Amino acid sequence: MNVAVAGGTGFIGKIILKKLVEAGHHVVALIRQGSLLKIASFRGTESRYTYYDAPAQVGAALEGCQAVINLVGIIREGKDESFDYAHHLIPLNLVRAAVNVGIRRFVQMSALGVGRGIETQYLETKMRGENAVKNSTLDWTIFRPSVVYGLKDGFVSLLARQVARMPIVPVIGAGNYRLQPVWVENVAEGFVKCLTMPATYGRTYDVGGPDKFSYNELLDTIGAASGKKRVRKIHLPIPLMETSARIFGRFDFFPFTEEMLTMLLAENVTDDSSFFSNLGIEPAQFEVKVSEYLK
Repeated sequence: MNVAVAGGTGFIGKIILKKLVEAGHHVVALIRQGSLLKIASFRGTESRYTYYDAPAQVGAALEGCQAVINLVGIIREGKDESFDYAHHLIPLNLVRAAVNVGIRRFVQMSALGVGRGIETQYLETKMRGENAVKNSTLDWTIFRPSVVYGLKDGFVSLLARQVARMPIVPVIGAGNYRLQPVWVENVAEGFVKCLTMPATYGRTYDVGGPDKFSYNELLDTIGAASGKKRVRKIHLPIPLMETSARIFGRFDFFPFTEEMLTMLLAENVTDDSSFFSNLGIEPAQFEVKVSEYLK
């Protein structure tokens, strides 16, 4: 199958590209100027430049494909890219272009927390993107993953560096809010498998790992995997962090924004395990995998 992938140059995207090629698919990577070198090492991939706000060009880039996987997403807005553009307008234009060129299969990356009343532009625009897909005539599947971890991810690896290098690790508030990290290989396997599984058409899957951890427990587990007997923590007052994020969150040097803080405190967990059962995927244990890649 010829599979067009948008957003394939990121942490999760590169794993999905690799698994698609291994499964025998031909990958058409939709890229913007400057992204070619990021995927040049993947054999079996064809690169096509596209500007997502030009519908005709998107359609031309999708010619000859039988499926689209959209992974485009940002965690904080920049001067050149907004949440609405990345999470809503890009999937909307991809959907329209797919319909116009006769593609039926569409797989969308969303986020756990969508539809739960958490008031952030990140999640609201993710919902708009989902609706653009759901309101189409395509055979769609949507995945909403929790924190995705793996080598060189942007969250667990950052925590691992803090645990390894800092005598005391900062924790926002009491640290009792929970997360449900999911192994990147599990997520990628789901994207590839679902392409040829009609049972997944019209389904939205919450995707969380097999275990839920409080933030404190997550740090302790990472510490144990790194060979550290104890992770010392300093708990920072939430009002202070909210004020700091409000003042400094718009600057790239500051590690989090108001929206990131809101979503962290709202928790990122699910009791739905149908992603694993429906797609026949064996869930990886966080303690095992984090120990492997930290070593």
